[in-house]
Amino acid sequence: MKTSHAQVAILGAGPCGLAFALMLARRGITPLIFEKKPGLSTHPKAMGVSRRTSEIFQQLDVFDHLYEPNRHLTEGNDVSLAIWAKSLIGEELGRTPLTERQSPFSPGRSFHCPQTLTERGLYEALEKIAPSSVKFGREAKLISGDESAVRFAVDGKEWSADWLVAADGASSGVRHALDIKCDGPGDLGHFINTFFQANYGERLKNRRGLLHHVISEEIFEFFVEVNGSDLWLMHHFLQPGETIADYPAEKLQAIIQRASGMPEVPVQILSLSPWIMSPKVAREFRRGRILLIGDAAARMSPAGGLGMNTGLQASHNLAWKLAAVIQGRAGQTLLDTYFTERHGAALWTLDHTTKNSDEIFKIVEAVEESNWRKVRDLISNSGRRGSNLGIDLGIEYPAGALIPDGTSPIPRPDPSNDYFPNARPGSRAPHFELTNGSSVLNLFGTDWVILFAGTAAGEIPAHVKSHVIANLTFASLYGLNAGGAVLIRPDGYVAARWMDPPADQAIVTALQQIQGN
Repeated sequence: MKTSHAQVAILGAGPCGLAFALMLARRGITPLIFEKKPGLSTHPKAMGVSRRTSEIFQQLDVFDHLYEPNRHLTEGNDVSLAIWAKSLIGEELGRTPLTERQSPFSPGRSFHCPQTLTERGLYEALEKIAPSSVKFGREAKLISGDESAVRFAVDGKEWSADWLVAADGASSGVRHALDIKCDGPGDLGHFINTFFQANYGERLKNRRGLLHHVISEEIFEFFVEVNGSDLWLMHHFLQPGETIADYPAEKLQAIIQRASGMPEVPVQILSLSPWIMSPKVAREFRRGRILLIGDAAARMSPAGGLGMNTGLQASHNLAWKLAAVIQGRAGQTLLDTYFTERHGAALWTLDHTTKNSDEIFKIVEAVEESNWRKVRDLISNSGRRGSNLGIDLGIEYPAGALIPDGTSPIPRPDPSNDYFPNARPGSRAPHFELTNGSSVLNLFGTDWVILFAGTAAGEIPAHVKSHVIANLTFASLYGLNAGGAVLIRPDGYVAARWMDPPADQAIVTALQQIQGN
């Protein structure tokens, strides 16, 4: 039997699989995506889009498509991140404010977008460049992988691929088949994610919140707004031994009506999705020609909304590297820097989100003790009240696809919230507004870019785009003297910096060193 072949096979058409495919397609590489579901997701899960992810969406030309239908959810100064109360309309216990949605440090903005719409936007953008590259209703299973190719089966038919990218979720069959271990705090709870329809929006117009934590001595339910009107999610905690089979629609309807405080409002259950809160990070992100992205590589606690964002940013890190290897511009050692850079970032984010979960569990414990003063104090001192700029824009790589310039990291007393823009190699290139009103970040995305302060110097390879910015504020922000330069990777991270004009072959040599060729 003839074996079918794909240059790049992606298993899973969730946000990370679709975004990764789109990033490759924009570089002239058309992957095949195999998704076991019959179509795109119909059950909303991940909702929060961070400022950094928003920047990536702008580079992919999908930001407006995703933001505009959802902007009403976060518009206005009366929107909270989370509202704690004894029912949706009951006694209020406290609020967690929504951090500034747009920062002077970024051209992006955080917003609320159901995963169903995120997938749709990415899929439609991919279809315009690489139509029919997603094969729905096709479950793929890994057979083997070696230094030359990967073998896998799709509905009993054997395939081979030069590269296989596993975006197949937290319970990744590929990761299990490779016996890649994970690190994390373990099983923190089992939940039913209930998608339902109920006209609560009008009754809650003075209590606008993306999250509603309903908690009392008898009730413990987490609600998430989907459209700000009549579509909602409820995360129901399962007791030991319980399964989704113990919760028929009628039982969930009763729970929702009780927790809402509006028993007279009809509730229609639309779909259910069981899930386990088990944050974990894989100990390997690459095994030969097999690469892990998304939840297959790192699964976060949903507290903080960083799971999808972490996965998309890791996909952004890997896509340009894999493309460079495929197109012969880099050696395979460049792919090892994916783990070098993103594993530490994932562990740091895991720690942050786990602290958020611990905070919620402490509030629940205080309720069980009927210590309402403690409940209110814990809510008012929530760690989620900060800007989160540090964890959003400030993730730095101490080593990887970069050349250190001898400078030290800027100390950050509060790493999760503190962000000090700088162009030290391994940092995200800082936002700077150009004379045309756009961000310098808009120059990045597909190609290598070198930015000069005032005048250009040194030999510039043909595939590197150069820009001269004659502005003292830019030079100061990027730590450059006159004629100094920064080499920016396609993912917008600083790869190398010359504070003074680079020597003739310095840029060429730096690229060769970074790309391993």
